[in-house]
Amino acid sequence: MLNREKGAPPLYHQLKEILKQEIEEEKYKKGDSFLTERQLQEKYDVSRVTVRQAVSELVNEGYLQSSRGVGTTVVFSKIDENLKQVISFSEEMGRHGITMMTSHCVMSRERAGKIVAENLRMKKDCYCYRLERVRCAQNIPVVYSITWLTNKYHLPIDNDLYKDSLYKLLQEEYSIVIAGGRDTFEAVLATEVIGEFLNITPGQPVFKRIRNTYDQDNDVLEYTICYYPGERYKYSVEL
Repeated sequence: MLNREKGAPPLYHQLKEILKQEIEEEKYKKGDSFLTERQLQEKYDVSRVTVRQAVSELVNEGYLQSSRGVGTTVVFSKIDENLKQVISFSEEMGRHGITMMTSHCVMSRERAGKIVAENLRMKKDCYCYRLERVRCAQNIPVVYSITWLTNKYHLPIDNDLYKDSLYKLLQEEYSIVIAGGRDTFEAVLATEVIGEFLNITPGQPVFKRIRNTYDQDNDVLEYTICYYPGERYKYSVEL
């Protein structure tokens, strides 16, 4: 809730951040009618001026849209694209003529936590593979990724094997074909760990990409979370 102590951020700013988070978490979805000024005043016990300033900033930032006679509507939505083609990071860079290298690579086995288990469609605490890597282009870190792989296949725990393209290795050595997948994108702020791996300042905006892929049997193969520095990476969707 709002912090009304002396020295706390202005109430309108606190309210804006609370409402922004609720919209990002899809408590209010794109196209929904947003709360009225009176509803916001009563819910958060703030003045009309505070509500108007918070809503005005959310309008300016592209979260809300206000129209006379209609009210305020949610216009924010996260990018959530179905993939037409799944390609590896190595192939991505190759298409741009950029030489790729891996500066950090650790392959291990671990018990799947709740979120990992749900994404890999396996029971919690079952073993899966975890691959953590930092990929660089022209010696500059451009992606920090953590990949969890299903235990359907027996994969070696050898860091050196995974420094190049994971998809190429899976296909050529284990006849595992990436038949399809889905990417979800959102903007987040870099944590200290992300900042250290990407050589950026914690708190700096980064792209977060969550990828789920399927093998030739339509079984879940991979659950990956990637972080890309905003100033070093651009993702385009052809419409």
